[in-house]
Amino acid sequence: MRARQVVIAEPYRVAVREVELPPPAANQILVATEVSAVSAGTELAVWTGTHQWLKDPALPDWKFPFRPGYSAAGTIVALGSEVSGWKVGERVGYPGNHASAELLTLGHERGRLWRMPDKLDMEKAAVACIARYGLGASIRAGLTLGRSAAVLGLGIIGQFSLRCLIAAGANPVVGIDAVPMRRQAALSAGADFALDPSAGDVREQLSRCLNRRGAEIVADATGVPDAVPTAMSLACDGGQVVVVGSPRGRAKDVNFYDDLHRRYLDVCGAHGNMLFEPAHTRLAGAWDIDKAQNWLLAALASGRLSLDGLLTHRLAPEELNGAYEGLLKKKDEYLGVVLRWK
Repeated sequence: MRARQVVIAEPYRVAVREVELPPPAANQILVATEVSAVSAGTELAVWTGTHQWLKDPALPDWKFPFRPGYSAAGTIVALGSEVSGWKVGERVGYPGNHASAELLTLGHERGRLWRMPDKLDMEKAAVACIARYGLGASIRAGLTLGRSAAVLGLGIIGQFSLRCLIAAGANPVVGIDAVPMRRQAALSAGADFALDPSAGDVREQLSRCLNRRGAEIVADATGVPDAVPTAMSLACDGGQVVVVGSPRGRAKDVNFYDDLHRRYLDVCGAHGNMLFEPAHTRLAGAWDIDKAQNWLLAALASGRLSLDGLLTHRLAPEELNGAYEGLLKKKDEYLGVVLRWK
């Protein structure tokens, strides 16, 4: 089967190549992609050549030319001889690269797939794997119903953190970002408040919204290590700070005694893959990756998890280089980007 694949050939250069995919091996499933979604943090880090794994000799897959993307939706078109429990024609979400078709090897990290609810469209299903990285804030926080929550950084992962907290019953929920379009997207999704950190002391702004000092749950979705102390300052005494997404680098100027220890804060990580590994499921409240993805697909289908204001661009694969440029430099225009393969 002929397939088109996006590759980042080198920093700042994207190409779309054609390849011939073989028939599925015994333990493989061939899926024809309809929509794939862009994960701006990871993909921009590779596109700009700054991702730390590009220089790690132990990670040969993280080298140029690099195949970006890990969130897609499509239809099963062929099955290997040993595959059971799946049928040709089933609609599925899966961690696919940006490509018109994908061979998924069962048992491999990238070989997972999940059935879509009947009334869920492909565009919404395509973002579900990315959404898992924001869902980690709700899961790691444990009890969310009725607890106040603030999300620092409203890019794609922050948006899903905020929207999952809303779906999980947190109240009130506050988004914080300097970009007006991102704040408006958060309000469109049901956030109670959206704060501009450049408009004054953000701790005072948050306290006025909540009528108390600090939020019970703070999700840091900035991807910036130095923002973690800021996130800690936004939590109430005894509150929780959950770091989602992928902060790259080292934080500075953290006063562990005054800002963490004496305030009895709980600061934890919630990477969207490691949170659901078998060794971590006890900490995650008996969640595993299948439960997470099925919940996300069902919540997207029912409307409990809103995408209002999130998807700003629906593009052809050949337009991805321009989308990366926009996500990097035009943050008041670009937020959620999907590629259409049909």
